Amino acid sequence: MGLQSFHHDGSVSLKLPQFPRFLRKLDLSLCNLGDGDIPSNILCELLNLQQLDLSGNNFSRLPSGLSQIPCLKYLDLSCCESLVELSDLPSSIAILRAKDCPSLEIVRDLSNYKWLWKVSLPERTTNKRVLLSMLEENAVKDRFMSVVSPNVRPSSIYTKLVTLQLPHNWYSDFSGFLLSVLSRDCNYQRYQIVINQEKSTDHHEEFGEDWGKYDYERVGYVPFSSLRHIPWFKPTYTQNISFQIADDDTSTGLNVELFRGKSKIGDLNERPINYSECWDEEYEDNKTFEITYDSLFSKIQISWKHG
Repeated sequence: MGLQSFHHDGSVSLKLPQFPRFLRKLDLSLCNLGDGDIPSNILCELLNLQQLDLSGNNFSRLPSGLSQIPCLKYLDLSCCESLVELSDLPSSIAILRAKDCPSLEIVRDLSNYKWLWKVSLPERTTNKRVLLSMLEENAVKDRFMSVVSPNVRPSSIYTKLVTLQLPHNWYSDFSGFLLSVLSRDCNYQRYQIVINQEKSTDHHEEFGEDWGKYDYERVGYVPFSSLRHIPWFKPTYTQNISFQIADDDTSTGLNVELFRGKSKIGDLNERPINYSECWDEEYEDNKTFEITYDSLFSKIQISWKHG
């Protein structure tokens, strides 16, 4: 069997070899690579490369040939402390990790990348414009979205339990739910969010904490079409719906909103969501979003993992 992946442990200096064109995964993390250390011709010839880990290196700008990798889906630039600019990315990019890059100041418009749905960025580059531009693009395509960033000052109320009173025309005027989770760390924690049909009106369980202590915010978009298989999730009789974080950790808060996207579905059965568009092979054993239905208790569970 041919070589499918390459990993360098970073213990010695590295002179990059000519990699085989069929390489699918390349790990060059912690290799002390600076500007110009990755020749553009090496990257351009990696026609089948899907995953590239450049975390923990010393370049200030992306290697010049990176945007020309035709099949790249996953790019990790975390802990590149000298990186100041995210210039052109491959058009095929789906997952971008650039956490803990303290010098990063310039991030181009991410809405130009039609497959991008999962992003981790440092504090100064993550703002409402970046989030909304990504959100609009993914809502149009009926896809999930997941973004994690350091939190500066939360503007919403975070609780353990949120109950929404859905408007009469929710299925036609809105396209999905926008979930925000506030926590103290950015580790690869998986959140379990339970959704139930309710009879009561809006209710928020108070989350009486000092918000300044909560360092990281995760924002996820869940399209209505991903819930089409739920028996009671129908426009004719779903009026109130509750969301609750299913754990005992009081240090986690939740906020839920309806999102008015450009993609409005008149019939929840008319267009199935295409999960294949969300390239999601970052974790070997599970996906970023997993939705299950407990028929015994008539509840939905969303399992969401993004570190």
